[in-house]
Amino acid sequence: MQARPNPPRHASPRVQPAVPDAYAAMGWIEEFTELARLAIDEEDDEVLRRGYEDELLSRAVYLRAAGLFDVMDIRHPALRAMLDDAR
Repeated sequence: MQARPNPPRHASPRVQPAVPDAYAAMGWIEEFTELARLAIDEEDDEVLRRGYEDELLSRAVYLRAAGLFDVMDIRHPALRAMLDDAR
């Protein structure tokens, strides 16, 4: 029988997930997607649309920091422009 080396005590930071709970991360993405749809679809109530956009942009900060927009493209032109302008 051969001895196995001990695993490292410290996991590499690159291996650690950015968000400890994957379900929580999915929740953020789902909320972002729903807010994007609401903001895009709302044509009648300007105040309501701005509220959706404000919430959307506040979540975009965290999703951008987590690297989501480095691996995914926003295809809707108005939404992409809004997110680009918020940088």
